[in-house]
Amino acid sequence: MATVDPTPFFQKYGPAGNGWAIFKTYLNAVAQQAASPVVAKCTGTLAAADVYTIDNAFTMLESLRIDSGLLGPFGIHP
Repeated sequence: MATVDPTPFFQKYGPAGNGWAIFKTYLNAVAQQAASPVVAKCTGTLAAADVYTIDNAFTMLESLRIDSGLLGPFGIHP
């Protein structure tokens, strides 16, 4: 299982104090990583795999994150 290193996101947005930008771009990278093998395998055989798989991976990530109580950089409930 591969992981996404959050360090580059902190380096880019941390000095500006933008915790939400760190969080959003990190979650987008995680969704991209989760979707990449599916897109590579299914493009050409599953219609729109290259179009919707990243969105579906992000939705699953959000569901798991909320169900687990990991609610953001400040622990704020939606």
